[in-house]
Amino acid sequence: MKNSFICLLILLTSSISCKAVQKFWTVADGLPTGEVQQIIKLPNGQMLIDCDGVYCLSNGRAFDIIECDFSLGYTLPHYVNQYGHIWEGDSLLWLRSFHKLFLFDAKKRVFIGNIEQRLGDEQIRKFAAGAIGSPQVGEDIKATIERIGLISSFRTAVHDFQNGLWIGTRNRGICYIPPKHYKAHTLRSDDPMIQIARNMSNYEGQGLPDGRINFAQPLPDGRYLICLSYSTLGYLDPDNGVFTSLNKTLPTLDTYRHFVGACPVDSQSTIVYTQNGAFILNIEVDTLQPFAPADEIERYTEKYNCMVKDTKGNLWIGTQNGLFSTDSSFNIKRVEGLVNNCIRSLILDAQGRIWAGTSCGISRITPTVVNLGEEDGVPQTMMMERATMLTNDGSLVFIMEGNRGLLFHPDSLIIDKAELPIIITGLRINNQAQPCSMVSQPLNLRFENNSLSFQFSTLDYASPSHTQYRYRLLPLEKEWNTCINGNGQAEAVYNALQPGSYVLEIQACTDTGKWSNATRQAITIRPPMWLTWWAKLLYTTIGVTILLAIISIGLRKKRERMERENDERVNRLFELRDKARHQFAQSLHIEGKDITVNSEEEKMVNLLMKYITINLDNAEYNVELLAADIGMSRTSLYKKMQQILGITPSDFMRAVRLKQAAKMLAETTMPINQIASAVGFQTSRNFSQNFKQMFGLTPKEYRSGRRVHTE
Repeated sequence: MKNSFICLLILLTSSISCKAVQKFWTVADGLPTGEVQQIIKLPNGQMLIDCDGVYCLSNGRAFDIIECDFSLGYTLPHYVNQYGHIWEGDSLLWLRSFHKLFLFDAKKRVFIGNIEQRLGDEQIRKFAAGAIGSPQVGEDIKATIERIGLISSFRTAVHDFQNGLWIGTRNRGICYIPPKHYKAHTLRSDDPMIQIARNMSNYEGQGLPDGRINFAQPLPDGRYLICLSYSTLGYLDPDNGVFTSLNKTLPTLDTYRHFVGACPVDSQSTIVYTQNGAFILNIEVDTLQPFAPADEIERYTEKYNCMVKDTKGNLWIGTQNGLFSTDSSFNIKRVEGLVNNCIRSLILDAQGRIWAGTSCGISRITPTVVNLGEEDGVPQTMMMERATMLTNDGSLVFIMEGNRGLLFHPDSLIIDKAELPIIITGLRINNQAQPCSMVSQPLNLRFENNSLSFQFSTLDYASPSHTQYRYRLLPLEKEWNTCINGNGQAEAVYNALQPGSYVLEIQACTDTGKWSNATRQAITIRPPMWLTWWAKLLYTTIGVTILLAIISIGLRKKRERMERENDERVNRLFELRDKARHQFAQSLHIEGKDITVNSEEEKMVNLLMKYITINLDNAEYNVELLAADIGMSRTSLYKKMQQILGITPSDFMRAVRLKQAAKMLAETTMPINQIASAVGFQTSRNFSQNFKQMFGLTPKEYRSGRRVHTE
């Protein structure tokens, strides 16, 4: 029944307006004066305005005055009582005032001199004499001028490339009448469609507890997911009118302060979004799951305002600070370029395109972002949350604050149109405006002129808010910079560019969603003298020479230091060797760490001591067996012992045996002949001879206390 009522309302509501509403450009928009004598359409789409002898160019948003040296003009010999213009070829434009003749190069957008030498052409002479004037306007234009009440102040009129009409007046500047363009129809607050659009999500059922219905979302299983009084979530069975609350069984729901809406994603899962987060509700088993994209979304805001699923299964999520889209795997991206980032409502039109109502107007989101503007009858004002609907004829309704509405058909407001060229309309170098002629050729600038600002436009006066731009500076940037401001002109700014060669690329996208061919501007920033190639070569040569000298000095000093350090190490090693050998000679206690100078020697000595001690009483244990036990040849062992202590392996074994015998003599009462046998001597005589040779005393004398060796 509701849909039938909507159809009836659409039939009764007046059709979307296509009336062209004129607007005026005055000195506030850059015109030097309100006295407009001529308007000439240039080949690049710009409009050249003659304001009683002062000239300016349209830049897509306003007007820029062209510097004109009046000394370049030719003074007419006779007064001519009319303004006029005539083309010579496709570039040179002759301009005539009452008493002056000027020549304008339309390609370079600059006035040129030497006019008198160019007056040989008969047509130009007739034009200068006033015999040839500018083309006259047609009767249809005159009728339009008379209809809008400008006939008394009319001076000139011409159509632009989009068939918009430019009317120059005597004292009111320029009146612009855009081409016929459908506009959104404004619905008054008492229009029945307002209430219908606001209540599209409500369920008017019975059996619900008292409280306001915030939303009623139909579910795939036939039930409704209902939110009552902001914080109570539950199911309503329409067959029996029974409402079942989820808050008691799912206490986590109480952590959300305000349920805003729900969006089913499949037969068992529904996303519920709130003013402080979102989650997935499994409607089959009544469980909650995290909403995967929330981590990225909630970097910007926790407040969710609206959500919709498109025909491809993608989710579109409108928040207080941005619009986000996800695919079926919940891969997320933030949509850029909207008229405003506070998304109040989302809706699919009949073609499956996404539209967004924001806090400052309406934007079409897919296939590309197009922002509707005043020229579409869409004011830049706040739309109400989730107050939108699609009518049976494919029109969209958005409700604005103040309880007024907008009704329009998407295919009428946004239409395919021919690609418009991008014109670089202005250049500033180090924040100083430059003549347009500079961008008619590659820029070649000194190193200090390295802060640049380019203004550019498609000169779309009919629907400037529909155009978005992107630009990049190669090779400095690989990614595009997007620029959408809705006023018809965009700007690219680069500060402190390093010397080098660059190319500025600019593209525009209008209603079709296709990016235009790139407009390119070559830029060269010349290096200062001290950074030229020959200066760098000189610096390199000097630098290499200095570097080689430094390296040579450094190597010499390093060599001297290494020699000095080596001498110190050798001396230190000798000292350590002397100390170790003295320690070995004087002490009865043989420790590897005391008689060696590094860990490798200490390890070997400890190993020698181990096997000698094990075989201490074995008179047959000799150097060959000792070398075999430690895994060395007798020759290698000999060399190593000479290096460490300056003695042979045999001397070392004998010293170890005798030092052990000395300890036994001093610490025990064991008979001397038994001590001799215990330390590997076959006869007491041999033991006594070796002992006296080493200690200067016989074993008996040593035991009696006459020993002089330290322990």
